[in-house]
Amino acid sequence: MERQPRIILISAVISAVIGFAAGFIGGGLAPHPTSTPSPAALIQAQDFQLVDQAGRVRGRLGADAHGAARLTLFGPDGTLPRVSLAANPQGGAELELGDGQHQNAMEFKADQGARNLAFYYEGKLRLGLEVQKNGEAAVNLYDQGHRLISLGLSNQGDPHLTFYGEGHKAALDLVSKKNGDRSLNLLGKNGTPRVVLGLKDDRKAALGLFDPKGKTRVALMDEPSLILLKDGKPVRSLP
Repeated sequence: MERQPRIILISAVISAVIGFAAGFIGGGLAPHPTSTPSPAALIQAQDFQLVDQAGRVRGRLGADAHGAARLTLFGPDGTLPRVSLAANPQGGAELELGDGQHQNAMEFKADQGARNLAFYYEGKLRLGLEVQKNGEAAVNLYDQGHRLISLGLSNQGDPHLTFYGEGHKAALDLVSKKNGDRSLNLLGKNGTPRVVLGLKDDRKAALGLFDPKGKTRVALMDEPSLILLKDGKPVRSLP
């Protein structure tokens, strides 16, 4: 009667030993999981290209022929740049955006001397914002790539408005200064003043007429007085 329980106990011990041995052997022979390789600390190349499923180049990172480090992203056709970001060797940076039909739609440039933001329509410049090295700022409007109107601010904070005419030269200039001086200048084709209407220190007003060479012909002041000149010399004065 006691033999059967003893046999069952011995069988259970043998099974446990065999199971333990099989687990040990299996663990020893099983392949150990490999560790995830660490990313490379440094990757160097002169040009990186991003291609789509069709093999078309959609992006490029590298140095261009002028020595600028440039990132360029292309449209689906792989030819027209949509985005171009560059750091030039002179220390400046530029960002260009394309509209899919023309290379330039918007352009931003910044360097040690100036800041410029330009907007294009059908590849031609229409609007420009700029800040010069001396602190002067201006908003410029263009037609066919030529500047027509400029609204500016001097580095002293004096605003001025300029219209451009034939030969892309200033034709009308309006200036207002903080000290009270105001002037409206009509300019000839060569850029010389022809008509000047001015207000000095918010007190004295004057009107000047000039010949094509820029010499004064008539001066009208609020003294009141009227002076007629020839070759820059007074010939008549009223009163």
